[in-house]
Amino acid sequence: MQNKDSNMIKRIMIIALLALAAYYALLFANEPKTRVLATDRLLESSGLARSLMNKDILYSHNDSGGEASVFAIDTSGNLVAEIRLDNVKNRDWEEIATWRHPKTNTAYIYVGEIGDNKARYQNLSFYRFAEPQLTDSLIVVNDYDKIDFVYEDGARDAEAFFVEPKTGDIYIISKREDQVGIYKLPYPQQTGVILRAEKMGVMQMNWVTAADISPDGKQILVKNYGSVRKFRVRGNAIVKALSGKGKDLPYQLEPQGEAICFDHSGKGYYTLSEAAEGRDQILYYYK
Repeated sequence: MQNKDSNMIKRIMIIALLALAAYYALLFANEPKTRVLATDRLLESSGLARSLMNKDILYSHNDSGGEASVFAIDTSGNLVAEIRLDNVKNRDWEEIATWRHPKTNTAYIYVGEIGDNKARYQNLSFYRFAEPQLTDSLIVVNDYDKIDFVYEDGARDAEAFFVEPKTGDIYIISKREDQVGIYKLPYPQQTGVILRAEKMGVMQMNWVTAADISPDGKQILVKNYGSVRKFRVRGNAIVKALSGKGKDLPYQLEPQGEAICFDHSGKGYYTLSEAAEGRDQILYYYK
């Protein structure tokens, strides 16, 4: 009898130790990898996107009043190149995305001049240009499209958009409403005219500051100042997915986090904040 009791206690202890080990493995697996940003050119980083031509390159930019430049950084936080849009003013760039044309295979970068804190601008814009080869530290882009649009229900502030990988449709998420709006600009987005972004639905979130869609189009990340949520897309039902509750993901609270993107594989994600006085500017990676 004593041997049976002793064996039972040993089994319980082994199970408890295995459970504890599994708990700590999960805990530390959720801890993000950190890299100190090794440049002071992105002190007001307000967007993040993965390169489609270079596996270990990310793109970011500053928001209102910053240079009309996209900065290429590597995944260790080092500045690789500046991509400057010629004859463009950065009124309020708030988000960036990449998209590959499914027929021509051309990779594009989109920058969203969609910030409007006081909802006073009638026309907002996207700048779209081919992703360049990063052969120089400064690359000046003269060949770009300017996509102008208005919201069908009036002016509003936004800091998040993404480009659906299969269709090329642009989805914009507004920022300040109790339930933020989901807007769509269908592909192809004509230039030289003012397009009308249709409201497709609302989200159960507010103060949204960034978003990204996975390379296969099956997952969407949406970020606000305090959390990151993941939404699973079934079929092509993007609006239906975003209208749900989503799943909370690990997130290290940042001073003013306004940037997120999936990694090259779509299995992990990066976040980046604006700089805060007296603190390192950290590039976080979660997997």
